[in-house]
Amino acid sequence: MTGPSADILMQNKDERAASGAVAVLDGVVRIVSPEGIDATPSSPLRQAILAVVLLSPNQSKPRRSLSEMFWGGIDRKRASANLRTALNMLRRDLAPLGGDALQADRSAVWLKPGKIHVRPASNDSGEFLEGIDLELNSCDGFEEWLRDMRVRRGVSENLETEPENAQDQEDHSGFRKASVSRLSAPDIALSTSSRPLALGLLPALHAPLSAAESLRVQSVIDALARFTMGVSWLTLHDLRGCEEPVAPLPLKTGTGPTHLLEPLVERRGRKLMLTLRLRDAASRLVWISDPTAIVPEHTDEIAASSAESMLEHLSASMISLDLPDLFPWTALTALFSLDTDAIRRTETQIARMCEAGAPESISCIGHFAQVFKENEGVEVARRITREQLCDLVASVPQSSPMLPLWQSLAGYCAHMLLGDNDLAKAFLDASLERSPTLSLNLDHIAVLRMSLGDLKGAEEAFLQCQRVGVGSPWRYTYDVTGSMLYMAKGDYRNSLHFANRALLRKPRFVGALRYAMAGFALAGNAKDAEIMHSRILRLRPNYDMGGWLESMVRRSPGEIGQTLSRSFQNNGFI
Repeated sequence: MTGPSADILMQNKDERAASGAVAVLDGVVRIVSPEGIDATPSSPLRQAILAVVLLSPNQSKPRRSLSEMFWGGIDRKRASANLRTALNMLRRDLAPLGGDALQADRSAVWLKPGKIHVRPASNDSGEFLEGIDLELNSCDGFEEWLRDMRVRRGVSENLETEPENAQDQEDHSGFRKASVSRLSAPDIALSTSSRPLALGLLPALHAPLSAAESLRVQSVIDALARFTMGVSWLTLHDLRGCEEPVAPLPLKTGTGPTHLLEPLVERRGRKLMLTLRLRDAASRLVWISDPTAIVPEHTDEIAASSAESMLEHLSASMISLDLPDLFPWTALTALFSLDTDAIRRTETQIARMCEAGAPESISCIGHFAQVFKENEGVEVARRITREQLCDLVASVPQSSPMLPLWQSLAGYCAHMLLGDNDLAKAFLDASLERSPTLSLNLDHIAVLRMSLGDLKGAEEAFLQCQRVGVGSPWRYTYDVTGSMLYMAKGDYRNSLHFANRALLRKPRFVGALRYAMAGFALAGNAKDAEIMHSRILRLRPNYDMGGWLESMVRRSPGEIGQTLSRSFQNNGFI
């Protein structure tokens, strides 16, 4: 072996034990044991915590200071719990250095003397803690420390020279300096065979629960999400449609979920038992937690323990760079972007995946794409038969966590593309029974009930959709459903309210423009109605306004439909 790491590995056993591990903090962070084993924490957050402790006087830091540096914006109890979980995981990261490398008590965190030495910076080392940029809203203390340390190290490189016998000297900044000859930079190859892990949180599966019980379940999942974000660098995609989104879904390939976490809640006597099931890219079950009783006063403890076990499993997972990044939710986000190219690319990728052996049920997304193409006037939609939809849904195992989503998409296709409301109702009701908080399904149900004349039931589904879908990346389309609903009820004020809200979120959304135009027309505001009409024609010069009006009239009570038709004719829209 040649290169810098050879200086360490060529030492005899006693010398390596005496030198301790090497910490490289300039450039890419690396921790290497005396035997040359990589002990680098897998999370940038834990790398940052370790760096702070390493560069503190005597390599010791008060717990309170660490909590405030990294979680200063949340309450003290949660911050302490986050730090406790992070330290537990950091101990596992440093296991190659021995179980006693990181030590802590109720007041402080420190490193065993001589266990880890910081390699001095050199002119070509790279930026201090390069690439570490924590996406935490409450880590202002660490960000300030990081800026200060980068300035100090920059000044040190230019003004200071390494003194003789520098080993184990410490300056006023807390840098522990070491002999260059004995602690040269380790030569560790970075793995480029995998892409970052990302976790999607699915809606919980459970039998009917009371409102209080549902809140207990959601509180545990919310706490689990907070802990996971607080102690790891794992990207979370909240696919539940909760009121406080954890992170928006991405559109770019390579950043979508690599794993899906499905909570399962069962009633055992008076207890609610929570089981977490983790699935990989192929929907294979790769980890399952022990059932845990949901006790309100122990919510944080349950969440911390569950998150720790899950992250321990994920830390050993590798995701290939060439894995198709087209989980159903990511694909749906591409469709809801209303970008013509994204819709076409999504269709193409789905076709490729099916040819490569992906489950046939993923074709549901391809059929759902036709709804966007038709409603947005992108291009002529492909047709599907009743038998095809039924066969697709029948091919999905009853145990699949994706079944409610497939049922909802198939139901909406049956309604919008086939006009088969009986089939649509069967699919959507089955989806509602399996996943009563799936916001996309509630939106589809609201539209269907409205078409069937059940305005009360439509409003009930819509209001529930608004509550659980606040964090949805496509919530703007839920507002359009509200505009449709209140127009059907003759409440033009509320109809315009939701249409305008959708336009604020998606200004180029033809669906929102249509209902804003219709709302203004029905309210007698011809000027603003004409503005909406002009915008639609700029976006879609060949848009079939007459076809949409005919469809809208069919979905509206007779008097409102007739008034809408007359308004459009009087304004010259058709």
